[in-house]
Amino acid sequence: MFEDLLEMQERGARDRSLGRSLADNPMSKPDVLPITDLQEWFSMFDAWRFGWAIEDAMAGHIDMPRDGRAVSGDSRAAWRA
Repeated sequence: MFEDLLEMQERGARDRSLGRSLADNPMSKPDVLPITDLQEWFSMFDAWRFGWAIEDAMAGHIDMPRDGRAVSGDSRAAWRA
């Protein structure tokens, strides 16, 4: 299962680098991937999202200076404070 989660994280990062959005999470399409174990499904859903978010941050899509301070006028400043 651990290897599956890592693969899903990598897939999320790759999908983000290809320009896909959070809505493109393959685990959000239960008709394509039937859900048999809710906990396992959520773990895979979250792993893809985590990989996507890491790639999003690494690619500079989040406006955060290197010192970690919030950017003035940044709508995401509250969660970084």
